Amino acid sequence: MFYHEYSLTACGPLNARAAEVCRKGALIKTDEGGYGCIQPWPELGDATLQEELDALRKGSPLPLGIRALECARTDGEARAKGASLFDGLHIPASHATLPSCVSPATIRIMESKGFKAGKIKASPNLAAALERLTMLASMVPAWRWRLDFNGCLNENDALKFWKSLPHHLKTRIDFIEDPCPFSVQSWERLVDAGMPLALDMGSDSEHQPAISSDLPIIRIVKPAREATPEYLYEPPVFTTVMDHPWEAALGRLPGGGLLPQRPAHGNSPLRPLHAPPV
Repeated sequence: MFYHEYSLTACGPLNARAAEVCRKGALIKTDEGGYGCIQPWPELGDATLQEELDALRKGSPLPLGIRALECARTDGEARAKGASLFDGLHIPASHATLPSCVSPATIRIMESKGFKAGKIKASPNLAAALERLTMLASMVPAWRWRLDFNGCLNENDALKFWKSLPHHLKTRIDFIEDPCPFSVQSWERLVDAGMPLALDMGSDSEHQPAISSDLPIIRIVKPAREATPEYLYEPPVFTTVMDHPWEAALGRLPGGGLLPQRPAHGNSPLRPLHAPPV
């Protein structure tokens, strides 16, 4: 197996928990010629990139490594057959993920390309989050909106934010993802207030909360972290963490986040995974 480390530099913070704008990851290539990718987010519970690579070297991959190997195996089988993994699949339309540094010109370009929904990584500063949503929504009056707080609020602040939204904005929101850490009691209160919720369980598969099918929550699924789970409630929304978007083609709710970031092309070749780190 071979690997190549890369880094991506964003124009600003990517979410409420990630202050680091330089993200590091690694492409892997199996001996069979398949490719996968590992891009950890330790702020959201992942192991570090070095820990993931060390685990692969030892033959005991961690969660992101397991999924990267599964992706590489499927990719390698398709390459050997000369087949496209996208044959016969329909990739649903994606929402436009809008970082804090997005410009008005970029919004106009996205609108001209046919985007119909935007996803905002929201700030824990409620006034700033409301101001940004109001400004962006005014630029594209036909768009629907999805907000992700990455669990940075508490229950009371989440309710305060929802109540601060004017009715015309509330009607344009598909969901608010992870407004505060999950608990059945807190999220039942948010649902009772009318807030449409989405839950990203993150990478901690051993301690996932038990969710009643009576609680209407949209499930955020990242195929790079987990295999497609069974759904007891609302249809899922698939998003990517550098994995192949074909895995999300079976998603049933249109408007997922299937536009993966692209690693910068470097001059370094893929290295054997058993090589010592440099």
